[in-house]
Amino acid sequence: MEREHQDRILDQFSRQAVPFGGSPQIRDEVALNRIVDLAEAGLNDTVLDVACGPGLLACAFARVTRHVTGIDVTPKMLEQARELQRKQGLENLTWQEGHVPPLPYADSSFSIVSTRFAFHHFLDPLAG
Repeated sequence: MEREHQDRILDQFSRQAVPFGGSPQIRDEVALNRIVDLAEAGLNDTVLDVACGPGLLACAFARVTRHVTGIDVTPKMLEQARELQRKQGLENLTWQEGHVPPLPYADSSFSIVSTRFAFHHFLDPLAG
């Protein structure tokens, strides 16, 4: 079941990478900045953006924090994220391809952990 679910996510979001990342609702700078503000992100923070997709939230965090790591299962989404990073001239980001959960990081590795438009895709959202 889990492998089938992961394959379905990978297939669907590989096809949707460009239109999803270009959607005006997804790109809404006011909403992105509101999330960053609510997290009280600052220069000392390190951020993990889980299921980062095209990197919009990760890049918003990168403008005000020390470092951001974005992780996503979809290589085409990560291509979009790298391109956005390049266009914005941001250097404090790392992109990782990987399935979540589980997260491949030690506890307390990040001061802020975010996810946007992805939680409903996790089969067991409470898993570590």
